Amino acid sequence: MDLDDAPCAVSAPIGKKRIPVKCDGKRPCTRCKRSRKRCVFFEIPKDPAVERLENVEAEVQRLRGQLGEMHELLRLYSQSGDNAAIAIPSPTQVMSDPGTMPAVLAEGSGGFHRGVRYGLNHRNGEVLRFQAARPARQRRSGFDIREEPISDFISRGLMTVDEAMSCFRTYVYMIDDRYIPVFDPALDTFTSVRARSSILLNAICTIGSRVETSSGSRNPDLLHAELKRSISVVIQNKSLNCLESVQALLIVACYSAERSLILSFAARMALDLGLDEAFEELIQRLTMKETEVISDRSATLDEEERTLMRKSRTWFGLLVLDHIFHVDGGKPPGIRMTGNAHRSRILLRHGTSTVLDLRLFSQVELNVIRAKINDTLDAKETLERPDVPEFVHEAKVDLDLWFDDWLRIIENSSSAEQERPFLLAALRVQKCWAELILHCQALRSMGVENVAAMSPIERTLLLTAKSSARKHLRLISLEPDFYLAKLKYAMDFVWAKCAFCFLLLLKLSRLLPERKEEHQELLDHGNRLLDELTRSTTPTSTPPQPLIPPGPSTGIGSGAGAGTIYMQILRLSIEKYSRILQRHQVPSAVPGISSEEAESEAEVTTTTAPPTPFWELFDAQTDLQSFIPEQFVREWDFPGLDLFYFPTAWQDFFGDFSSVVV
Repeated sequence: MDLDDAPCAVSAPIGKKRIPVKCDGKRPCTRCKRSRKRCVFFEIPKDPAVERLENVEAEVQRLRGQLGEMHELLRLYSQSGDNAAIAIPSPTQVMSDPGTMPAVLAEGSGGFHRGVRYGLNHRNGEVLRFQAARPARQRRSGFDIREEPISDFISRGLMTVDEAMSCFRTYVYMIDDRYIPVFDPALDTFTSVRARSSILLNAICTIGSRVETSSGSRNPDLLHAELKRSISVVIQNKSLNCLESVQALLIVACYSAERSLILSFAARMALDLGLDEAFEELIQRLTMKETEVISDRSATLDEEERTLMRKSRTWFGLLVLDHIFHVDGGKPPGIRMTGNAHRSRILLRHGTSTVLDLRLFSQVELNVIRAKINDTLDAKETLERPDVPEFVHEAKVDLDLWFDDWLRIIENSSSAEQERPFLLAALRVQKCWAELILHCQALRSMGVENVAAMSPIERTLLLTAKSSARKHLRLISLEPDFYLAKLKYAMDFVWAKCAFCFLLLLKLSRLLPERKEEHQELLDHGNRLLDELTRSTTPTSTPPQPLIPPGPSTGIGSGAGAGTIYMQILRLSIEKYSRILQRHQVPSAVPGISSEEAESEAEVTTTTAPPTPFWELFDAQTDLQSFIPEQFVREWDFPGLDLFYFPTAWQDFFGDFSSVVV
């Protein structure tokens, strides 16, 4: 409004007093509008105190509105019965599943009103507000998972303390340090394990009772049944997620027919607990200590570092088993190590490192290499057929480097003085196994099965596989004290690969004969292997009792139970092989007859026995070629047993086949 203009008076009706019209604050004001004048406004600055007061009042009103929205959300959650979503979770639940709280509470205390506004706006306004009130959510929240407590076998009267300690010692000193090195002997004692986890103690006692030879009142089958019930409780209750539960599932997976399924549950639980992050965190701590030149060898070790070391061991144990079951058992790919596997060696310098870590981390590196080889050869679009031999050569170099590195590490380790012979024997056996599977996988990826149709390069691959299988057999049979003596404590995989190597070697000796003496040599090694296995699995006081019937194994079948199946496979392999050699009448081809007895009876048998007809030799040869045990089809994915010999030219059938049989 123009300040220079005089107040304008509006004409009033006759007989009424004229009232001056003042500015009413509108733009334009009513006075200027009626008088048709230009209205000019001037803003008067507000008092700062008044302005701050207005801002505070506006903020209070906004916070009241948001508080009402929160009360509405909480009311909807409480009505739906989902109390766990808004209650403060236990520490275990926070570690295993931090995402169970509502989004408005999970945003954090800092910038709380922003978290609420973000949660509402980001989910399109009203979606989050009424998500808990949907019918599907109400139906699901109407159920609850019972948290049944798990008691150990001692408290339930299934075992005495002495029996449990005996089984515990059997597992720790005979099984863990040879096949599942994920425990810390200084921490994981009987008293400590019983106080920390009943499910872990039950798993250890169940596996230990399977191979314990002394008589007792415990029933392994009963313990196994009770352990299965406890495992189902652990899997379905997140409140029981802990490091010890993962270790228990890891133990059971090694000796169970459902190995892949249980191992997958263990891996899922380990991811929920963040075990995959423990290794990187521990590496960072050790690197910082080396950078700051801080020595903790004489000081008390940090408890947090000890916990990280236990978690790292368990995670790497899962990785090794996952890779073994993937490469050798046909399990779908699971855990994959994206970094350099050599970085795990730094943990050998940790204060809590033990001699068992030499076995564990060497297997970590080996199985990472084997998994990469397997994935490359399985992916047919990755390699062309002519490129396979070159890839095999490069993979062989990687295996040689791995073997040389760990041979040096074990020989230079001062803590491995007593275990060195066992560690070196296992290292050599693992290298032979890796090379054998490498060459057999290469032939399978090239689609080669008929030996008669192989090219020179393919025959070279097969001969190399045969050489690796022969080395494997010699290593385990010539030094039984370092490998076969403790085989009854081994998991099913170790038994299976021993039986497979011998059976494959028998087949390859017929498909690719090199010299006549190798037939007798194979029989001697086979009988020696069978004798050592029988001696190691037979108790001195009680006769052997098969824990698993022949055929597909069910449940937990450790030690002698699994050995019963694969020892039967060894016997059948020797019997089928001996039928082929009946033409030469080799007495030691029959199990139970030594080579000395064979030499004394050789002259009598060769002069009195009639020659075996050709068709019987043909049947015997076919019987050996077609012998593929069910365990190597359903439970394991070992390549090479499907190889056969069939002449490519029919006119050469009799000549070619006779050259193989002789």
